Amino acid sequence: MRVAAGVFAGIFLLGAIVQWNDPDPAIWILGYGVAAGLSLAACLGRPSRVACSIAAIVFALWFVSLAPSLRGAPEAAFTSFQMQASSHEEPREAVGLALLSGWNLVLAIWAGRRTAGEGAGKSVDQPR
Repeated sequence: MRVAAGVFAGIFLLGAIVQWNDPDPAIWILGYGVAAGLSLAACLGRPSRVACSIAAIVFALWFVSLAPSLRGAPEAAFTSFQMQASSHEEPREAVGLALLSGWNLVLAIWAGRRTAGEGAGKSVDQPR
């Protein structure tokens, strides 16, 4: 799990970097930066159940606000690296938020299992 967290930390860091050309870069850099930081903490064996849970909820609520843009979104919005039309931005952002929320939920669950395992005298990361 720590390896996956490291991979996601890198992916989210890259996601933050490519937001510089977004019409509203600051909020997206912050969002992807938070996800990268929480993933890095998990990679280093220091996941925070509370922080990951809060992030998952915030990203999920943010996703809900953009989810209507997915209805009727053209395939081109998801199959090209370049923005083909300004109407493609919100559906792409919604998919990114779904990924951010889902991954932080995974980290929160993993952090909770780690905490429960440590309380029982064993870590879920260690082979049994």
